Order: sequence, then C-alpha cells, then structure tokens
Amino acid sequence: MWSSFRLHSHSLCKRQTARFKALLVNMSSLSQGCADWRSRLFAVDANTSLGIPDPFYFTCANSSHHLPSLNAQEWPVLAQVGSAHSVCITTPQRISAARLQKALGQKLTQEVQGVCKVLRLLSYQPQDPYGSLQGGFLVLNAVSCPSIQAKLQDLLGQYKQHIRFCSYQAGTEGGIWQCLWDLNGEGKEIERCRVLKVEVPDPSPLVVNIKKSALFYKLEDACSVLQECSTIIPEAGEVLKLVGDARKTVNRKKKFPVIVIEGLDATGKSTLTESLKYSLRAELLKSPPECISPWRKTFDTEPTLLRRAYYAAGNYIGAAQIAEAAQMSTVIVDRYWHSTAAYSIGTEIGGGVPNLPEYHHEIYQWPSDLLKPDLVILLTVSDEERLLRIRKRGLAETVEEKELESNRMFRQKIEEAYMRMENPGCLVVDASASKETVLQHVLSIIYRHCALAL
Repeated sequence: MWSSFRLHSHSLCKRQTARFKALLVNMSSLSQGCADWRSRLFAVDANTSLGIPDPFYFTCANSSHHLPSLNAQEWPVLAQVGSAHSVCITTPQRISAARLQKALGQKLTQEVQGVCKVLRLLSYQPQDPYGSLQGGFLVLNAVSCPSIQAKLQDLLGQYKQHIRFCSYQAGTEGGIWQCLWDLNGEGKEIERCRVLKVEVPDPSPLVVNIKKSALFYKLEDACSVLQECSTIIPEAGEVLKLVGDARKTVNRKKKFPVIVIEGLDATGKSTLTESLKYSLRAELLKSPPECISPWRKTFDTEPTLLRRAYYAAGNYIGAAQIAEAAQMSTVIVDRYWHSTAAYSIGTEIGGGVPNLPEYHHEIYQWPSDLLKPDLVILLTVSDEERLLRIRKRGLAETVEEKELESNRMFRQKIEEAYMRMENPGCLVVDASASKETVLQHVLSIIYRHCALAL
C-alpha cells in the first residue's frame, strides 16, 4: 500500500511540476509579448470619408521615455471621438493573417456600422519592420460608451488566440493610455501604457505593407504566396503551372520594340491599341493575359496578398508572351506592370496625393527580373470627359474602377502614382482630342523613341 501511495504521490508531483512549468512559460510568453507590444510603432491610415485626411503614428511605453506624450486634443482619434479600440492580428502565418484581416474587417463594418468608424491599423518593431509587420483595425466611437467595448470583446472573443485587443483612454493628467485586454473569461485589463507621439517614420508601415503584401518585385516572391495558398485555393496551382511554362521564354532578348499603353479606365486605351496594331502591323497583347482570366473572379474575392500575387504572376506570364511575340514584330501591350503598381499604391495609401511616397522612392522602380518595355505611354483625359465615356460604356467591371468613378481623390492618386514610376517612366499624352489626332500624336512619339521607319 505504501509503495502504491508513493507512486501516486510521485505522479501527482510530476503533474504539478509540469503545470507550474507551463505557467512559467505562459507568464514568460505574456511578458515577452507585452515587451514586444511596447516597442511597436503604430500607423493609422488616412480615410477622408471618415474625417481622417492624413495618416498618424504613435508608439507606447509604460515608463519614462524621451518621446513626448500625447493628449486627447493632439491625437486625431480622441480629439474627434469619445473612445477608441484597436484590434491587431498576431498570427504569424501570412495567408491566415491576410484572410483573418479581411474577415474581421467585414465583420467589424457590418456589426458596428453607423455607430463606429473602422480605420486600417498597421504596426511593426523598428528593428525588423518587414519581419514584424502586423495588420489590424482602429475602431472609433463618437461617444464614450462602455457597451461598445463589451460588444467588441464579445464579437472578437472567438479570435482571441490570434489578436490583441486594446482600448484608448484619456488620462486624468491629459495624456492618452493604451490598455491591453485579456479576452478570456471576464476580459480583464492586462497592461496599461502611455501613448507617445511619433513623427512620420522611415520606413512607413504603410509602405512596408505595400512591399510585403501588395507589390511583388520578384517573381519568386509572388510564387511563394501562390504556393502557400494552393492547398486552399487550387486555382493557385494552375497559375503556377503557367508560370513554370513562362520561365522558358521570359528571358529571350527582344528583336522588335515593346510599347505599353497605360491609363485609367475610359481614357481610350482599347481604341488606341487597336489602331496601333494595324498602323504598325504589330502584335497586340493585354495584361493580365487571357490565359489566367478563368481564375480572375476567384482571386478578386481574396485578400490583397493573394489577389496581388495572382496579378503579379500574370505580369510575368504576360512577359513571356511579349518576349516571344517580339521575335517577330513590334508588340503593343494594353496595360502592364505600371498599372499593377499604380493601383496597388493608390489603394493601399489612404487619403490624397500628399500621402503618397515621395518622388524617386524605391516603390516606384521596375522589378529587376521582369521584361522591360521600350516605351510606356500614359493616356490622360479630364474627369468630365471620362464620365461621358463611362456612361456610354456602362458600369465599370472591377471594384477599383467603381472606386475611381466615386472618388476623385482616388483617381488623382492613381494618375500621380503612374507619373512617379521610373525605369522606365511614363510619357504622358492628353487623349481628350479626336481618336485620329491622338493616334497620329502617339505614332510620332513611337517613331521617334523606338527608331521605327515611317
């Protein structure tokens, strides 16, 4: 009996020791997590429709710091609204994080629409911006209402393993405090930190996000995303097969010029490219290439990371077609990488033109492994002319083009992003004149730049 008791006691002791070790690990993990949180730099994206014209930045600390504290009047969030809450996605797997970001965005908008404003929030650790970037949301409420926090905690409870939930409150001495909450059980406050003022950081989390999930400067980076998501999106595997075929010809040296025609919807690209095809006896190709169009609807419903990887792969697949066609004749391309880049930058940077990365920023550079055209022409027309043409054609097909029609600031931002592209840059042509006049103007440019015989 004594032997059996000793065996039972030993077993119980081992279980208690294991539980104690697990508790220590959890406490260490929580402590490390809080330290990581305090070192993060946060960026709230601009959204003019919600009354936030410029992005703003902050960090947090629970002790004395050389950065100045913020008060409610200095910080756009609490200066205009009664309360604020943040939701940050902490899961490290990028496909899961991207899908969770989209799902949470939709859910938050649906559940608190009309009561709260939902802004995009990004954060990173300054010592590792690209490796530590996290997405999320800042939820603003017009009045300070405890029920909003309770509603958000209840709404987000099922995601508690993959998010951090914080509230922001004005302190008695005028400062702002970030309160980190535990979503388990009753939802207790874990830690409280002072919100500190930060000037525009370099790199901006908004730019880091573009380079990490919205623009791909290497084929391998886009393929890596498609490979990761191929188990849940079989169509990604089909795109990768086409990429594999494209590798065989993408690096062939061109024998004839490649001319790209860019521009917003309803600027006359289709009309001009068809006319150039016959005038120059050229091959006309479009981007994205037709061979990937069967899966366009699938990827257009996916998060930015997956959708942009699909379009990036399309550029490289199209580049192989261009390289092959340029062995036989001049090639005209209806949109190419500049279109992908301009729409990505314009979509991912909130607010107006002043919020775009400065001229000559690396984000405007051409990918080093992508076939480069000999000439890129950007067609522009006035807003009034575009609207007339749009009405004649019917509704725009994509979400981005619909946004173009409803948001003049967005249109200006896309065109400005086009004009900042480099290596090669865009040669701007006013396409408001008659079709024949525009054609003759563009032909003269092509003859001059590409040394083609009249």
